[in-house]
Amino acid sequence: MRIALPACALALALAPLAQAQTSAAYQERIRFDTCLGQIQLDASEALERAQTWRLEGGGWPAEVCEARALIELGEPEVGADILVSLAERQPVGMIDEEQSELFILAGDTRFALGLVDEAAAAYDSALALMPDSIPARLARARLLADAGQWETLEADAEALITHAPYLAAGWRYRGQSRLGRGELDLAWQDMEQARQQEPDDIPSLLLRGAILEARRLTAD
Repeated sequence: MRIALPACALALALAPLAQAQTSAAYQERIRFDTCLGQIQLDASEALERAQTWRLEGGGWPAEVCEARALIELGEPEVGADILVSLAERQPVGMIDEEQSELFILAGDTRFALGLVDEAAAAYDSALALMPDSIPARLARARLLADAGQWETLEADAEALITHAPYLAAGWRYRGQSRLGRGELDLAWQDMEQARQQEPDDIPSLLLRGAILEARRLTAD
């Protein structure tokens, strides 16, 4: 089973290419990027490279690539477990942002598998590390919306609106939570705010249709 995940954007504490302070750091960054890129071309080859790199002392970046390759090869639970294990032990050199991103990647993998409780735990861990993380907040809000947990969803939506009011998602999720509780006028206001931020946002248009249908049913 293939799990679609966003491209890994880990900073890697190895320093970005433009800021690499040593040739060793530069080479490690190149090796990591190459390993991740290989996953899309030949995941089996990428897995072999990652495992070889790990045995050569590649550390946690090699393990991240190995986990991503396993996810692509149809072993998402194993890959997610590796990511969580890495994040929980926070190896030397891993900064909080990277640790949080590993939790999010694991949560996304588990959510795609329908492992809702496990995904929620991973997102909770990411937010415990970085309460202002927009990616983590978006990921958990998506899960809460899918589960119909309106009260908790509204709290996450409020946080998104506070820290990223320019995103449609925060307004849309709050509108969805209000729709779920029957607060149709407030839900409509949030939907309009979401469309103001992103006029072509398809989920916001779907929310609009759901509110209209709820109003029709209420009138009937």
